[in-house]
Amino acid sequence: MGVDLIRESSTRTVWPGDLIPLGDQLHQHLQRKGCTLSNFLASAQPAATTSVSIEALSVMPSTGTNDQRKALTLPPATAGSESILALAALVAAIQPAPRLNPLAVARGLAEAAKLGAWITSDELAHLLGLSRSTVSSWSTSHSPRPGFMLERRKVGVSVWWKVIPEPKPKKGKPSS
Repeated sequence: MGVDLIRESSTRTVWPGDLIPLGDQLHQHLQRKGCTLSNFLASAQPAATTSVSIEALSVMPSTGTNDQRKALTLPPATAGSESILALAALVAAIQPAPRLNPLAVARGLAEAAKLGAWITSDELAHLLGLSRSTVSSWSTSHSPRPGFMLERRKVGVSVWWKVIPEPKPKKGKPSS
């Protein structure tokens, strides 16, 4: 469905709170005979609303502000609305990818190092554009890119990371 679950720990993953109504609709749909996840989006009915958010139907990427996303709505899904859903999916597919700032990761690491902030594995993964499992496999002193090292700290089941600038090599000694 395109819903990113929130991983609170290595043994606990939860459904996002703002999508609970969609989860309830999915649950009710799956309780009906012959209903599957694959036919859920085509039959999603809004509960006591007059429109369905495009984001809730997972047919468009969630870009823009909340107000902009709320302004993009579709009429309630009906038996004949597959073409509307297909059109929305097509629009989402042909939208140009957002331009990435090539210095965003370096600036994010520099800012985290300057602040001395401890960040979660999810936050570090998001900053680096990597998966949480990749970040979680690293040990302390890992260098995500030249110029930065990571300090790892485990508190209970939570893993925290602190970005530390790598010490500059002394003059006359080559860096590795």
